[in-house]
Amino acid sequence: MTWIRTDQKFPLPQIVRNVVQKINDADHVAYLVGGSVRDYLMGRPTKDHDIATSARPEKLMELFPNAYPVGKAFGVIRIIDGDHEVEVATFRQDSDYEDHRRPQSVQFKGPVEDAFRRDFTINGIYYDPKTQRILDLVGGLGDLAKRSLRAIGDPDDRFQEDALRLLRAVRFATTLHFEIDPDTLKALKKRFRLLGKVSRERVQSELSPILMGPHPDQALQLLSQTNLILEIIPEAEWLKSIKQPHLDQTESTAWNTTLHCLKLFSKSSHRTLTLAWAVLLHEIKKPQPTKNITPEKTPERDFLFYIEQICRRLKLPNEITTKVLYLSSELFKFKEVFQMRNATLQRWIQHPGFPELLELHRISTLSQDGNLSYYDFCFSKLEEFRQSAPSQRLLDGEDLIQLGFEPGPHFTQILRTVEDLVLEKRLQTKEEALEFVVKHFVT
Repeated sequence: MTWIRTDQKFPLPQIVRNVVQKINDADHVAYLVGGSVRDYLMGRPTKDHDIATSARPEKLMELFPNAYPVGKAFGVIRIIDGDHEVEVATFRQDSDYEDHRRPQSVQFKGPVEDAFRRDFTINGIYYDPKTQRILDLVGGLGDLAKRSLRAIGDPDDRFQEDALRLLRAVRFATTLHFEIDPDTLKALKKRFRLLGKVSRERVQSELSPILMGPHPDQALQLLSQTNLILEIIPEAEWLKSIKQPHLDQTESTAWNTTLHCLKLFSKSSHRTLTLAWAVLLHEIKKPQPTKNITPEKTPERDFLFYIEQICRRLKLPNEITTKVLYLSSELFKFKEVFQMRNATLQRWIQHPGFPELLELHRISTLSQDGNLSYYDFCFSKLEEFRQSAPSQRLLDGEDLIQLGFEPGPHFTQILRTVEDLVLEKRLQTKEEALEFVVKHFVT
C-alpha cells in the first residue's frame, strides 16, 4: 500500500475527531472514506463523515455502547452527538448479492478488500487523520484530477451488486460535473433494467437530491440517454412527442421546455423540493393520437391523473404530492387574472402555496414566450394584499346563530359572500357585515 502525505489538515467536526481518537487509543486504525474525503480533496464543503476501521463490530459496541447498530451483520454503527452523526464500519469484503442491494454475508478484512467493494473510484479514497496521509488503492486521485466518474473494477459487476448505484452515477456525474467513464456509461445503459429491482422509496431518495442539485436538466438528459428514465418515470418520454404549437420554434417539444424549466429552476432563488417535482412533472400529459379530436375529459386523459400516479408510485410524501398537484392544476389560471373578480383574485393569491405557484409560472413562462405580464401583475398584487389583508374575519358561525340562523350548508355561502365583500373593502366593520346579512339573507 502506498500512502501519500497531505500538506493540509482535514478539518473535522469534534465528534469525528473524538471517534477516531477513541478507536486509535484502542490500538485500531480509523480512516475517513467516501464523500467527505472526495469533497475535501476537491475543495468542497464536507459532510456525512464515514469512518472505516480495523475494529470488529463487538469492539465498536464496547467502545461506543450508546451507538445505534445500523447493520450489525455488516459491522456498521452510527454514533450521534446532538445534531452531528458519524457512521463507522469495519473493513470488510462482501459476498455475492442476491437482491441487487445487499450482500448475503460479509467477511471482515482489511482496507484493500474494503476499497474494492465500493462503488466509484472517487469514493474509494482513505484519509488517516492520525498521520494526515491519503491511501488510494483504486485510482481515485487520478479520476478526481480528470473529473471522471469510473466504477471500481468491473462496472457491470458493481451495478449488479447494488442497482441503486445506477442512479448514484447520475447524481455524482451531474452534481460534481464529471464525465462518466466510457466503460461505466456502457454498463449503465446495459443494466438500466436492474433499477426496477430497487424499492421506489430508495429510488425517490436518490432522485430528489438530483432534482435539487446544480444541473437537474443535465440529469434528466442523462437519465434518458441511459434509459434509466424508463424505470423511474416512463411518462417523461411522452414529452418528446408533445409539440409546443404556441412556440415559434418548429422543433420545440414539451421535453425541450421541461429541460429549459429545470435549468431555470436550478438558478431560482425559490428552490424547494415541491417546486422541483412540479417543474419536472407539470408538462406531462399523454400525447393525443390526432389533433383534430377533442376527447371527453376522463381520468385516463387528465394530466393530473398521470402526475398523481407518478408521485404515488415514487412514494413521495403525501404533503409534497398534494402541493405538486395544486401547482400543476392552478398554473393555467394566470391567463385569467385580468378578468378575475378582485375577491377571487385575493383569495387565490393568498393561498399558502401561491409563492411557489408564482415561481412555477415565471419559470414556465420564461421557457416559452417570455411574456411576464401576468407574473408582474400577480407579484405586485401579492405584495399589495400582504400589506392590506384583513387581520380577522368580521363574522363567524356563532354570529349567524345569534341572528337566528339554523346551522347548515348555507352558512358557508353567507360567510363566503361576506368575506368576498371584506376583501373588496365594501364591508369594513362587523356592524356593516351584520346589517348586510340581515338585509340580504333574512327572509
